[in-house]
Amino acid sequence: MRNIGINVNTTKDPNREMLHLIKEAIINQNNNINIRVYEDGNGLEELEEKSLDVIIVLGGDGTILSTLKHIYKIGIPILGINIGHLGFLAQVDGLDIGSAIKSLFENDYVIEERTMLECSYKEDGKLKTYSGLNDVVLYKALSSRIQKYEVFVNDKYYNTFNADGIIVCTSTGSTAYNLAAGGPIIHPELDTIALTPMYSQSLASRTIVLGGNSKISVRVRRDNESVFLSVDGQEWIETDSTKTIDICRSNYTCKLVKFESNDYFTTLRKKITYRAKECEGEIYESNKTR
Repeated sequence: MRNIGINVNTTKDPNREMLHLIKEAIINQNNNINIRVYEDGNGLEELEEKSLDVIIVLGGDGTILSTLKHIYKIGIPILGINIGHLGFLAQVDGLDIGSAIKSLFENDYVIEERTMLECSYKEDGKLKTYSGLNDVVLYKALSSRIQKYEVFVNDKYYNTFNADGIIVCTSTGSTAYNLAAGGPIIHPELDTIALTPMYSQSLASRTIVLGGNSKISVRVRRDNESVFLSVDGQEWIETDSTKTIDICRSNYTCKLVKFESNDYFTTLRKKITYRAKECEGEIYESNKTR
């Protein structure tokens, strides 16, 4: 390992205290390492393949997703260090930086590849394509009425939903917007794509979980009203309602550094159950046993 990048969310670390701790921990392991610092993603778009061995992301899930947007095509592994609110994608909390960096240099980790989604549509005769790790969301404009979303799976008609929007997510993204909209939690090792209608008028409208190689096409059946498209919540792109949005598994994957000591169910319990009880004003006993 010779080149390490650090992308820091400066709103989470305004005094760069955590950044300095990470740099110090790296130098303590090897003072010949080339460390490149990026603030708020500036400069990441200039990275080239194999220019970094790993990039450490200092922030929350949003910072990890915005970092991925710049580097997913060149496959640089991401080590997330959470100093944000939830940090479900992060492997490390701020207090464990020293041990995490030590494990990194001792090769005591694995690279976990997560499925990504690709969505595309045509505009002015040109194909527009976006990729993301968590989800693709179609949502009506704030002033619009409920929309009709006509859904096809593998070119076969599935259903039409009268709803505010449609969420299509990976297993990784099942604990994000999908969960908030009533969708299921799906283990990230499962090769699936889930489709969840948002606030549908029909009580029978529920999530459908599909195979990972499925192709989903969504057509909006409301003329003269805009629909907004979001990939991983990074930005809202306005489209007109005449477009068909195609969504499928991406050819790219997200590479995450994972330490053996990190267990998915422990993370799920801490990040989901604990946060839910915290919001409800309850005290959660993490060592509670049956």
